[in-house]
Amino acid sequence: MAAQKTRFERQVEEVLATFDFERVHHVMESLSWTWANLDRVPTRAELMAEARRLLAELDGKPGVHGSGGLRASYKDDGTLSLKFILCESWSDLNEDSPTR
Repeated sequence: MAAQKTRFERQVEEVLATFDFERVHHVMESLSWTWANLDRVPTRAELMAEARRLLAELDGKPGVHGSGGLRASYKDDGTLSLKFILCESWSDLNEDSPTR
């Protein structure tokens, strides 16, 4: 008898099932966005495998893991998300600014 999946494992499956890997692959192809370990644009299957790895690394604990444009995050409130980041800028006022 197979073990029942945990809530987190079910979340991972839901996120992977609803994420638009085709769209991400199309953008990466259009931009010739390669992964260094492949020296080419990853396939949809490779994108999904990397997304699964990043999500699984969170292991139901709050945090963020990212690689190759993909970013998986798990919040304290139990929200699991997967994003493809093309461009991002941020500032954290709680961090010390580097000395200039």
